[in-house]
Amino acid sequence: MFLGQLGKWLLGLLLLLNIRAFPTVWHFRIFRPLIYIWSSHFFFKIRAIFMSKSSKENAFERWIDSLTPVGASPFQSTLFRSWASIDESDYNFHLSNSSYAKALDAARFKLACHLLPKFIIAGGIIPLAGTHFHFVREIPILAKYEVRVTLGAWDEKWIYIVCRFVTKGQGKNKGSSTAKKNDAEISPSFFHAPVNSSGVSMSSTPVNSTTPVPPTDMDKLASKLLSTGEPDGATLHTITISQMCFKMGRITVPPAVVFAANGLCVPPVSTSDTPTPEPYSLTNPPPHWDKVKPIASTLHGGSIKKLQAFFRGGWKELPEEERWWQEAMGGVVEQQRRQNLQVLDMLRKGMEGAREMR
Repeated sequence: MFLGQLGKWLLGLLLLLNIRAFPTVWHFRIFRPLIYIWSSHFFFKIRAIFMSKSSKENAFERWIDSLTPVGASPFQSTLFRSWASIDESDYNFHLSNSSYAKALDAARFKLACHLLPKFIIAGGIIPLAGTHFHFVREIPILAKYEVRVTLGAWDEKWIYIVCRFVTKGQGKNKGSSTAKKNDAEISPSFFHAPVNSSGVSMSSTPVNSTTPVPPTDMDKLASKLLSTGEPDGATLHTITISQMCFKMGRITVPPAVVFAANGLCVPPVSTSDTPTPEPYSLTNPPPHWDKVKPIASTLHGGSIKKLQAFFRGGWKELPEEERWWQEAMGGVVEQQRRQNLQVLDMLRKGMEGAREMR
């Protein structure tokens, strides 16, 4: 009798400790931002049951606008918070290497829903071409951590998303000094676990050689990313770079087109008359937003179908001088994009070099 009760309690405890590995739990974690949009849309339709057609269209437009980050910078960060649960940790009592990729799925999707709601609602997808990890230090079991997601750069096809896994368990000053001390002991490499200055592996899986490996393009890229500390003194654990693209069906959509269609743009330029201009927003939209409305806004003759057709290739029909997304993504945004792309392009070169290895 006692053993039976004890077995039930142990089984219940085992299930509870591994609840995040249950079926559909991963899907809920990934699609939580989209579930919020769906539920918001569902309650909107309930509230709009007794509205007239014109009132319903106006209300729907306001609801869509409330999700759209009009006037925001494409380089703003998004936070994804999680913790190193038992089922996601390894035998060293650290967050397992495979669990980083699991967290990235949710973090990247949250960024997409936050920055690109119109693209998501129109049925666009963002396939992953590759993710590259640089492990700096381990995340202990049961520790809370943040994934700081930022759009790093883009070209005519690819976007590069930079994610930084950090913890905030230490004070600002203590965390900053500890991070600097530990970074000095680590030789960056994307291909193996961190090693100290003597070339000895700092994980349970040793490096094959104790001879320091000459720096590659991947190592140089990691060094540049590591040189930027966290502004709040948080402890950096891992940096990842994801290479992705935008698709509408099988058609690849240029990133600048997607960003501008979702309201992302360069900030207003200060002049002698307006030294501190009002930031762009829904109430003070950027100049290109009037070009988006006839495509995406039902109140201005647009629709989801028109937006889909625009993403599928309609943007190609516009003459070069009328391509409003180029102006929206110009100025300081373009300068930062070029600067960041010079750093992140080393990743592409490193992987292209790896293809030639036999």
